[in-house]
Amino acid sequence: MGFLDFDTDGLEKVQPVSNRGGVPAGVYEVIIKSVQERATKSGSENTNFDFVIRNDIQQPRQNAHIFIPFWHSKLEEKETQQKTGLYISELKAGKTTFSLSDSDLKEVKKEFNLASALNNAHLNTDGKALREFNTKEEAMNSLIGKPLRIKVSARDNEYNGETTIQNSLFPNNITKTSAPQVNHTWEAGKEPVVPSPFAGGTEVDISDDDLPF
Repeated sequence: MGFLDFDTDGLEKVQPVSNRGGVPAGVYEVIIKSVQERATKSGSENTNFDFVIRNDIQQPRQNAHIFIPFWHSKLEEKETQQKTGLYISELKAGKTTFSLSDSDLKEVKKEFNLASALNNAHLNTDGKALREFNTKEEAMNSLIGKPLRIKVSARDNEYNGETTIQNSLFPNNITKTSAPQVNHTWEAGKEPVVPSPFAGGTEVDISDDDLPF
């Protein structure tokens, strides 16, 4: 179940570096280079974003990549739709406590918060909400090349004796870019490309012990 299926209408709304290892915690102006559906071998699904730090703005870590997976709800699709609808109706009614259990609310928010943040960041120049595209692939493709502003966290991650930075990003730290005119220069052959159809997702070798939930 992906983040694109929910109606969030009516809610308020410098130097080149290696691509490996993440970036220090901070606020960055970025461009979305790719968006892909992926899954672990055990079946946990995520939408993986490749954010590139813009080089047309004076900021640290220009051209670095920030890879962020947003994990999908573990509820069944129909159940997720129904419980998200209840959550949205209670939000619109101004409620601050909800009918859903804490565990269901956590799962619903995985999907809802990301869709809401991306829509509120006004990424689509044609004004479409993500759910208005004909297919999920079209909606995902519409995000490619769009600028936004993100505030990422960082922690040390040790793997095979090597320590690198691992970044994370909460949806409420995705906001509108402060520089909508984009003059970012891509290296030859590294420009954003429309992803291939993702039916079934791409399997990634991650154990359940490594998941953030």
